[in-house]
Amino acid sequence: MLLDVDKLSQSEGGTFYVTTLLIRRVRELVNGSPKLINTDSDDPVEIAFEELNSGKLLQAAKDREEK
Repeated sequence: MLLDVDKLSQSEGGTFYVTTLLIRRVRELVNGSPKLINTDSDDPVEIAFEELNSGKLLQAAKDREEK
């Protein structure tokens, strides 16, 4: 999985914002939330990074903020 965190954080509100999204998502996955993507991984951290890389995590965060 290739993920340019520096580039992503510059375009999406900064490193702190991206880190906060990842931490929140890992907690949600640990507490039983369904995965946003199809993956064979069972590791919540890896799943959260894959969701971020796919764009699904940022979209879900934007949808949540609009409500």
